[in-house]
Parts: sequence; C-alpha cells; structure tokens
Amino acid sequence: TFSILPDLKHSTDVAECVHQNQKGIMLHLPMEPHYNLDHYPDDYIITTVMKKPKVESIIAHALENVPYVEGVNNHMGSKATEDTKLMTIVLENLKQNGLFFIDSFVTNKTVCPAIAKAIQIPFAHRDVFLDNENERSLIEAQFAKAAQRARKKGYVVVIGHDRKLTLDIIKE
Repeated sequence: TFSILPDLKHSTDVAECVHQNQKGIMLHLPMEPHYNLDHYPDDYIITTVMKKPKVESIIAHALENVPYVEGVNNHMGSKATEDTKLMTIVLENLKQNGLFFIDSFVTNKTVCPAIAKAIQIPFAHRDVFLDNENERSLIEAQFAKAAQRARKKGYVVVIGHDRKLTLDIIKE
C-alpha cells in the first residue's frame, strides 16, 4: 500500500494515480511526536491537547484530501500514540469510517493495541522499518529481518520511505 500525507501539493494526485494502478491507499496521519524539529502549519498535526471536535475535523479534512483511503497509519506520533484519550478518539473515528489502523510503532509505550482490541477496529503494528538509515547494506539487512519475521509469523508489516535507494532495492 501507499501511505500518503494529506495537504501536500500532490497528495490528491498521488492518491488518484495509486488508485488507477489498483494499489492500496492509506492516510499517513500527522500526529504529535515527543520531539519535532520540522515546521508544520497550524492544525496539521493532531496533538494531545486537541478537543474531540478538532481531532475529528482534521481527520475528516485529511480523508477528503486523500481519496480512496482504506486505512490509516501515524506519521510521527510518539507522544500521541501514548495518549489513551486521544487515541480512543482517533481510533473510534477511524472505525466509524470503516478504516483499519496500522501503528507505525514509534514508541514502546503505545496504547494503540489495547484500544484497538477494546473497540474492535482492524489493527496491526509495524514489525520492521526499512530505511531509517538511507544506506544499502542497512536496508538490505532490514529486508532480511522482514523476511525472517514473515516466515516465523506468516506475515510482516514493513514501512519504508519513497526514497530512490529503497525503491531500487524493492525492485531488485
């Protein structure tokens, strides 16, 4: 699947292209991290201090901006995915929209598995991150790790970026 950030110049165009090529689309929902050095527009990132109507408004807008979404995963979100109140709001909203949630698993303190189980939303979490380091030998090692986990569990959830090197290795 392709996970697409909302409100970028070509977010909707990319979603249309992915859909035309019959691939799955996920919304890459910006969520509050513990630390962030990047600048984002106001109300782009769902934060732990937002009230339910604001969170729901941001999700609704993002889903309008990225069509054909089947599920959602978090962009960043180390602080957000540790917050029970916020993640209950988010996951209940996604369930109402008929969507699944993939926890990018950016913190070991995530509350998402327990909430997902309690509200019965389809859920999984990332097993392997391919390209935290954009170096061939490291990405290839992560692919090997993913293959090993898939053989053991019968499946694996892998996340990577749309970097040239990552895409080249996928093709290979």
